[in-house]
Amino acid sequence: MGAAEGLSAQQPAAENALAVARSGHMDSALALLATARIADPDDADLRLAEARILSWAGRRRDAIARYDSLIRKNPENADALIGLGYVYHWQGREEAADRQVAAALALDSTNTDALELRHAIRRTARGVVEASANWSNDSDRNTSFWQTLSLSAPLARGLRLLAGVGLLEASDPDRNATRFGGEAGLALWRGAFRASVLAGARRLDPEIGAARTEGTYRGGVSVRPSENIGIAVGYARYPYDEIASLFERNLTIESLEGGFDARFTRRFLVTGGGGALWLSDGNRRTEGHAAVTQDIGRYFQVGASGRALGYRQPGVGYFSPDRFHLLEGTAAVRVAGSRWDARLGGGLGGQQIGRGGDTQTEWHIDARVGRNWGDGNRIEGFGGVTNSAVSSTTGAFRYRTAGVVLRVGI
Repeated sequence: MGAAEGLSAQQPAAENALAVARSGHMDSALALLATARIADPDDADLRLAEARILSWAGRRRDAIARYDSLIRKNPENADALIGLGYVYHWQGREEAADRQVAAALALDSTNTDALELRHAIRRTARGVVEASANWSNDSDRNTSFWQTLSLSAPLARGLRLLAGVGLLEASDPDRNATRFGGEAGLALWRGAFRASVLAGARRLDPEIGAARTEGTYRGGVSVRPSENIGIAVGYARYPYDEIASLFERNLTIESLEGGFDARFTRRFLVTGGGGALWLSDGNRRTEGHAAVTQDIGRYFQVGASGRALGYRQPGVGYFSPDRFHLLEGTAAVRVAGSRWDARLGGGLGGQQIGRGGDTQTEWHIDARVGRNWGDGNRIEGFGGVTNSAVSSTTGAFRYRTAGVVLRVGI
């Protein structure tokens, strides 16, 4: 029997539906498959395409059911085995994903898709070392340069060790300051639930005033009650040491924040959240934010975002308006190849500083470029500039940042 004779008569319909889904129209793709299946409800190509599209749309429980049905009917369906493995991998069920890979490779040890999935699973399970160097500067001439080194290493199934150290050198026209610190903790992952807790200390050495050591603590939990919705809550305590002049103020911060993400389609995402921050000088800040983004085609993304915050009282040495509002439209272009990827984005909108303040034009531009190599290694550079007052600790007219991040699997 020739290769063409072995193809399903419905394969063109399946490929057409997959093409429609890749353009972001999941419901239309599923409707095309439903129409095609009227003539042949048991066609394997149509059922496989349906499972793939359901997984892309975030309907992973439905996708698992479709893949299971295909595998029960034909245990040697390598495409279904690999597809099911990817769904398990996206859910964080690495052992289940690896079982599907093993079954696919037992049928064909050179299967490229199965080997790629095995590499992805191993990258998730391996340890990671990350090093970064970062710089920032604002129009009030506050400059910061900081470096970090962090480690994430597996201890047991669903349990990882987290550790990190960092050095900050801050300056302004009148003073310099240095900070060194470290922290360690654990991260737990069980299905859709994740939790982490870390503790450490920072040594702060201002040019004006005595050096001191402050404890740092942070933790958080997140859960995905469904495939398309995520919820997270986090707490942190740390010294307020973003610019040199704050080192001598002896301020500490406690914060409690929550957020969510909701993906209504593969290309439309809504995020939001809010929280409160308490400073040791008796001040308090409350905040809320929200954003929507829509992918357009393969390369473009548009959206809108808003943010509102307010402080109980004016603070000394830091930006603390009784009210701040920001609303902007955003756009970005992204390109990606087998190794390289890049993103250029920006936003334009308005901001209001203080009750009764005039509305000002607000803008930001950011760029990022990265390269992957080997098995999960990556180097990435980024930079940005904005006139958003809330970006700078002092509310400066302009704020700039740049950095480089190196991530290596171990």
